[in-house]
Amino acid sequence: MTETRIRFGILGCANIARKVSRAMLLSPNTTISAIGSRSLNKATAFALENHFPDSAKVYGKLRTPYWRPDVDRFSVPLPTKSAFEVGCSGC
Repeated sequence: MTETRIRFGILGCANIARKVSRAMLLSPNTTISAIGSRSLNKATAFALENHFPDSAKVYGKLRTPYWRPDVDRFSVPLPTKSAFEVGCSGC
């Protein structure tokens, strides 16, 4: 039986996102499919610095990964108020 990997989207490039993304990449059951940031340059640099898979999509808007069909779950490593605002916008 083949296990399906959980495909994550990361919303934001905060320092905690580095730790979370490393854990995701070490897990055999997960992969990173997308990252969104307020800056495309910052998201691109973050993905490269943290060795995201080549297949990971990079966006210059935080909310864009919400509508990706290849993202199953999200990590929102933002301050509480921002995380709430970003999280509620995807509802």
